[in-house]
Amino acid sequence: MAAIAPDLLSIVSGGLTELADIARFRSVCTTWRDAGADAAALPPLQPPWLVLPSSPSPLFFCPPEDRLYPNLRLPVPNSQANRRRGRRLYASPHGWTLAIDPTGLAASLLHPFTGAARPLPPLPAYFAETDDLAWDLSPFAVMASCGERGVLVCSLDPPADSWVPIPAMADYNVSSIDYAAGDFFVFEEDVCRTTVVDSITKEVTAVIPAPPVELPTEARMVVAGDELFILTKPKWMYVFDDDVDFSKAFCVNHRSPNPAWQSLTSIGERAVFVDSIHGFTVGTAGFRNLESNTVYSVTTKEVNRSSNVKYSISAFNLESRATKKLACRLDRLEMAQRGGTASWIIPSLNEG
Repeated sequence: MAAIAPDLLSIVSGGLTELADIARFRSVCTTWRDAGADAAALPPLQPPWLVLPSSPSPLFFCPPEDRLYPNLRLPVPNSQANRRRGRRLYASPHGWTLAIDPTGLAASLLHPFTGAARPLPPLPAYFAETDDLAWDLSPFAVMASCGERGVLVCSLDPPADSWVPIPAMADYNVSSIDYAAGDFFVFEEDVCRTTVVDSITKEVTAVIPAPPVELPTEARMVVAGDELFILTKPKWMYVFDDDVDFSKAFCVNHRSPNPAWQSLTSIGERAVFVDSIHGFTVGTAGFRNLESNTVYSVTTKEVNRSSNVKYSISAFNLESRATKKLACRLDRLEMAQRGGTASWIIPSLNEG
């Protein structure tokens, strides 16, 4: 290959916008790897990917490329037994995944885009009873919950050797946990209640009651700066069509001394991403494949008479209340299911 001037290589790498393209550029040779160092250190903000709990290994779906990546840079499990059992993987929008050994309940944080790993203390035995798990991480701690067993916290800085319960939340039936701007947001779907917890002191700083909805309902919480969104769908809608998307949406300023829910019809130049364990927003400027004022969700359907599943992505417009299925590679694939849940992750090379 003819030599290319380093200055020109730096200009080319500086124009790359996808992590996959940056990785391909840097894999050509040592010279290209060095020229792409700045691009790798500060890559542009990426649109969310999906982590899919397939077997024998998890898959990562990149919607802009319509491509599946196996494992990326996930560390290999330490023992052959762990490989056979298959660890459960749960993504966070903050770039990390929580990996759990379903038998011994050994836990760790894995960064699929850098290969970094941070061991955590084993989880309590009752986490083996279900795949339903809520969790997220701050720079200082990991918070996790499993059904009606309350909320646990594990310090990252300094590292803790055990999980500690939060007494004020001992009877919580948690469905999702999200971290943003110094706070954990703990959501209980059965009562549509959100509890705000200071990530440093672990003290409850606010409890926001349900918006005006008829319970029981399927609901998702979304953290968007000073705002909280609640998206709901009555349970009875499943009788007619399980593809019907959210029927109502509400917003509230969670930092207000008297938070009051309002109907939500527009979020401007933003898109919402929700799955069963997280909800977050992304600005759509600069992303040609993202539609503003739209909720993106992932659906898992079991294939008849098999252990396989099919995944699909829906886009729900908040203003028109119209839903469409996104045409992509996932529509044509059946995958062997393993423990865990399909979840969104924002690709990043930042481990902070």
